[in-house]
Amino acid sequence: MNESLSETYTYLYHTIVEELLSQIVQNNHNYYVQRKIENLDFPIALERKFKEYRHRAQQNMSSQRLDRHKLASCICGAIIETRPLCGKGTAKNANELLALRTGLSTVKAYMVYETLHKLQISYEEKDGFRKYLAENFMMKFPSNICDTRPYEENFANALYQTHSKCAVTGKECFHYDLWAYAKLFYHLELYNQPAFTATCQKYLKNSLRQANKHVKT
Repeated sequence: MNESLSETYTYLYHTIVEELLSQIVQNNHNYYVQRKIENLDFPIALERKFKEYRHRAQQNMSSQRLDRHKLASCICGAIIETRPLCGKGTAKNANELLALRTGLSTVKAYMVYETLHKLQISYEEKDGFRKYLAENFMMKFPSNICDTRPYEENFANALYQTHSKCAVTGKECFHYDLWAYAKLFYHLELYNQPAFTATCQKYLKNSLRQANKHVKT
C-alpha cells in the first residue's frame, strides 16, 4: 500500500482494533466494517487520523513520547471520527462504544507490558502471565451513583455528542477534547488498578507455589 505505518499504531490496530471489530461483526450481523473511508483503505484512514491526534498532543508537550492515556485518547478520537462501523444497529453509538473499548484495551495493554517488563523471568513465563491476565482481568467501569444509565453508556453517549452539524455550513463539526478524555482514561486506570494488582499477585503466588512443589519433587 506504499504506506509506512508506525510501530505503535501497527500494534494497536492488529492486537486491539482488529480483534474488537471481529467480535462486534460476529456477534451482531447488522454491522459491517467499511473497507474504504474517503477513498482510503480503513487501516490507512484510521492511522492518518491517529497521527493527527498524536501530533496535536505532541505540540503541547516537552517530550514527544505520549503516555498510555494520551495514546488511548488519540485512538479513541480517531475511531469516532473515521466511523468504521456501519449497518442497521439498534445502538446509534456503536462506533463510540468501539472507541471506548479500544481506549480501555490500550490502557490495559500498557499496564500488562509495564508489569511484565519489570519481572526477571523467562519469555515463556511472561507469555504465560500475559495469557493469564488476558483471560482473568477485565477493565471495568465505576458503579453509578446518581444516574440511571450505566457508566459505559453515558461515556459512549458523551463521545457521540462530539459530532454536530454546523448551522452555517451544514457540514459536520467534530468537537473532541483529547486532553479531557486522556484524563478520563487515567482515572479509569486508577479505578482498575487494585483489581489488576490483585490478579497479578494471585498469579505470582500460584506460580511460586507450583515452583516450590516442582523443587520438592
